Amino acid sequence: MSTQQNRWAWRAFGQTEGGLVRPTNQDTFLVENRHRLWAVADGMGGHPGGDVASRLVMDSLAELAPTLGGIASAPDLHEEERATDRLTTMAEQAHASILTHAAQHPPLYGMGTTLVMAHLLPLPKPRLLVLNVGDSRAYLVRAGTLTQLTRDHTLIEEYVRDGRLTPAQAACHPNRHVLTRAMGLAPHLESDLFFFDLLDGDLLLLCSDGLTKMLTDERILQTVRPHQHIPSLATQALIHTALDAGGIDNVTVVACTITEIPDQANIH
Repeated sequence: MSTQQNRWAWRAFGQTEGGLVRPTNQDTFLVENRHRLWAVADGMGGHPGGDVASRLVMDSLAELAPTLGGIASAPDLHEEERATDRLTTMAEQAHASILTHAAQHPPLYGMGTTLVMAHLLPLPKPRLLVLNVGDSRAYLVRAGTLTQLTRDHTLIEEYVRDGRLTPAQAACHPNRHVLTRAMGLAPHLESDLFFFDLLDGDLLLLCSDGLTKMLTDERILQTVRPHQHIPSLATQALIHTALDAGGIDNVTVVACTITEIPDQANIH
């Protein structure tokens, strides 16, 4: 007689490129596999210190990642609640680090950045927590489909939700990248948090808008489909395709695969 228990493995890879137009790269990313934390931040172009703001956020998250803890030896009903509170607190502390730095360096007043970050809870089944502020996105690739997990915090996205614009009109609107939320711009942080159950073979994508400015969702899916199980190749293919399409902005991608590994235990 045999029984089968399942455990989960994850692999992630991130890369950023300055693009073909911008003189500096204000994007940053974090791949923290030990604590199952991945993130992308896009400093606000046109604002002083966008690169400083995004770097402060990533440095803060990297420092706080160990507070997420390791993997529980047994399913814990409170693990998701604790992780939710911790992820929100981490974002708030990263936000505060921008405000503090700006107060100490007046020329940087008004600096800000987007943020999308994801944390994986592998027990008892993989559960993904995604937090976002701004228009950096999280996508899930599953069974040949691409699903956007986050909602953009932009003026035009609000118009679409209110019915004032169609998605087609929004796609070419001149103000489509005007943010309504960002890290560092207000005394208090307002973020969204989402939860998703994952399946074997899922591919998670985090990206700055330097990718989505250049590629439609369909093009993103076509690009990663041959590399769905190899995060490094998926990331590199997306960035190269965005650059080939014009590369008008910094472009950053983090890709993570989730794989189920069966353990065979023979019981006599």
